[in-house]
Amino acid sequence: MTRGLLAAAALLALLAARAVRGDAPPAASPEPRPRLVLVVVVDQLRRDHLDPALPGGLGRLAREGRVFVDARIDHAHTETCPGHVTILTGVHPGRAGVPGNQFVDRDSGRVVYCVEDPEARHREIGGDAFRSPGLVRMDGFGDWLRRAHPEARVFAVSAKDRAAILLGGRRPDAAYWIDRRRSAGFTTSGYYRRDLPGWVRAFNGHDRPEGGFLGRLPETWTHPGSAPGARPDDFPGESPRHGAASPHPVADADPLTAVSRLVASPFVDEVTLDFALELLRREGLGRDEVPDLLAVSLSATDMVGHLYGPESQEALDCLHRVDRALARFLEAVDREIGPGRTLVVLTSDHGVMPLPEWLEAIGASECPVPGGRVDARRLLLDLDRALHRELDPPGAPDGRWLAVAGYRFTVNRRRAAALGVPVDRVVEAARRWLEAVPVVQRVWTPEEIAARSDREPLARLYRNSFDPERGGDFEVQVLPTCLLSPFPFGTSHGTPWAYDREVPLVFHGSGVESGIVRGRARPVDVAPTLAELLAIPVPPGLDGRPLPLR
Repeated sequence: MTRGLLAAAALLALLAARAVRGDAPPAASPEPRPRLVLVVVVDQLRRDHLDPALPGGLGRLAREGRVFVDARIDHAHTETCPGHVTILTGVHPGRAGVPGNQFVDRDSGRVVYCVEDPEARHREIGGDAFRSPGLVRMDGFGDWLRRAHPEARVFAVSAKDRAAILLGGRRPDAAYWIDRRRSAGFTTSGYYRRDLPGWVRAFNGHDRPEGGFLGRLPETWTHPGSAPGARPDDFPGESPRHGAASPHPVADADPLTAVSRLVASPFVDEVTLDFALELLRREGLGRDEVPDLLAVSLSATDMVGHLYGPESQEALDCLHRVDRALARFLEAVDREIGPGRTLVVLTSDHGVMPLPEWLEAIGASECPVPGGRVDARRLLLDLDRALHRELDPPGAPDGRWLAVAGYRFTVNRRRAAALGVPVDRVVEAARRWLEAVPVVQRVWTPEEIAARSDREPLARLYRNSFDPERGGDFEVQVLPTCLLSPFPFGTSHGTPWAYDREVPLVFHGSGVESGIVRGRARPVDVAPTLAELLAIPVPPGLDGRPLPLR
């Protein structure tokens, strides 16, 4: 003890003497500022699938990054649009104006897609849809970045239009996605550009006799079918759309058929990352000290998960392929702009429920309905018939009483007004019928969502999802592990249960200390965390909060 104290005193004296003489050890040089902020969203990646033992890019981020191991989505309607808009706006989906993938316009009863746009000048280039972030009510991180640094570049890329558009913010340089309905290539809309850059046309191969990325697809997607940790291949409940067992077809002479198969395979992520890397090179991202933003959403995990379930042979093979593709991409980015000059964020927009047939087989189903699968179309048809019996006066014309978007129901106001039926009466009749259905746990009205305490977790989640203008007249909460779906195969998400809300959240790069962090963390915290690290002013009243990166 005495020798230790003497040694410590001697060390302090030596350091003090060095300081007096002016020969103290030089201070550590500050870490270089990131030249590129790279946000990677792996669609439908559940938190328990981010394994540090993975050998590629996902594993690298899990081992080397700052991993918020308790991260959960903080809203009830766990769909692609609300999940993506939350990540880089820092506000919950209801406030952002994106309560779900779709919402019902109350006046017309029309179902509105989250990134549709009625303006003719916002048509997809080479396509027939009209797309923009016009429905989003909040600026995103890319908008904040450009206000602080007008010379910053901002781009977003995905196979899905909604993922790219909602990550890009309201005023990016461009958002790019794959047009699956007409041109079968990467495109954007007139909201961003009047035409496609030459490098995008070259990537698509539309101007080349040898073709573009579709010409490089493999004939089939072949996986072992016996990977450890996954259930047997061709399990009951898996979708036969592209074959329920390996090999699955991919390439085809018809471009639209090839794209349809591509997006149901892990190769769509390889193509997306190749496109993102070409964009980085051609647009000169990360070349100076002003940070640029590149947001990339990878869609394969979602497409494959919907068809086969997250515990399938296909899903496991997809995960490993995405892991390898991301490793190649991160290494290429380091070569392009320099090691240590990229700040990476990895997260997801939602999780997914296991295949109900698998849950029943292993004794893990909590659903009171045998098989755990409920035909949503049949349920809605039966509900509508019940409402007609209760509400229709004699001789009433045909028509639907309700329009549906996800788990949100909206009363047909034109019908209610024409028949003199108050909207509240329709809601009450629908509620009584639905709460007698075995898979429905409860029905929420907007008034109940607003009145319940924030200390009630489910009420808070529904409140965070709710938009007073675009939300429904009531919302249905199904019991855990009950799948309400229009399809007889596959699985889905969209509920407030843990399997849909638990997602990975990792920061990696300059200014970030690696390690495991426990406690509350949410994708809505990503944008304010990035802003704090880069000293960028943020709008007031964000729902997210900066997470500790050191």
